[in-house]
Amino acid sequence: MRRFLVLLLLIPALSGCADGDPPGAYLPATIRLGVLPDQSAYRLRARYLPLVSYLAAATSLDVELVLSNDYPELLDQFAAGELDIVNFGGLTFTQAEARSGADPLVTRDTDLAFTSCYIVPGPDTRSSIRDFAGEAFAFGPRLSTSGHLMPRHFLGLAGIDPEKTFSAVRYSNGHDHTAAWVRDGEVAIGAVNCVILEALLRDRRLEPGEIRVLETTPTYANYVWAVQPSMPEDIRTPLRDAFLALDATVPEQRDLLRLLGANGYLPAGRSDFDGIRLAARALGLVERADGK
Repeated sequence: MRRFLVLLLLIPALSGCADGDPPGAYLPATIRLGVLPDQSAYRLRARYLPLVSYLAAATSLDVELVLSNDYPELLDQFAAGELDIVNFGGLTFTQAEARSGADPLVTRDTDLAFTSCYIVPGPDTRSSIRDFAGEAFAFGPRLSTSGHLMPRHFLGLAGIDPEKTFSAVRYSNGHDHTAAWVRDGEVAIGAVNCVILEALLRDRRLEPGEIRVLETTPTYANYVWAVQPSMPEDIRTPLRDAFLALDATVPEQRDLLRLLGANGYLPAGRSDFDGIRLAARALGLVERADGK
């Protein structure tokens, strides 16, 4: 009787492999969607829960938003298989790629020519970054592409070493925090994501005249939705197609795209982030495939 009961228990497990899926195949009951914690949890939910609802309806998959406390936790969760699809920044994508084999899926049309903004208080009349030598400077989170990596990269190309040029270099928890520090005079100058800055001004979280864009960086590739390398095509294809189908001429989808800071989505490839990899390696933030 004991052997008979064991066989009964094994039948469901064996039937799960009947369609040719190998043991341990990636078959999540719920698609766990993660996003960069670059704003407050309240703002992230307001921005991404409509996308979760759209993806669930478009793919007939169960989709759940999972928020992380910080950038390292997001990377750890993806590496542990606790997240299935993540909206990474360029830097965190290259780190997740090197560490966990993250596979790029789609990117916003705006992400292949992204910029960061160096901002100062609105009344300040100085005209260049060098004019702020000896003042306090703020980056965003250390693992932020638009708030740290690329602003630091372009400062270096201009011959500006932040730690030697400014009286202090601080790191905020998000772009909205950096903007608030500049507005409130806690730092004299800061680097933020230009798209999020536009949203802060549009939503009147920053009032006109409270801050001013001093300079804008050259363009670079940034955010990308990436999935687990083991995600099968019958899951990743519907997800990809749902993003690509978003149409700004459809009113409800136009509102969703506006929330996401996009006009539409494009397929993403690894080569899109070659420039980010070079900048990250130069700063020791990501290893080459050979470990160097």
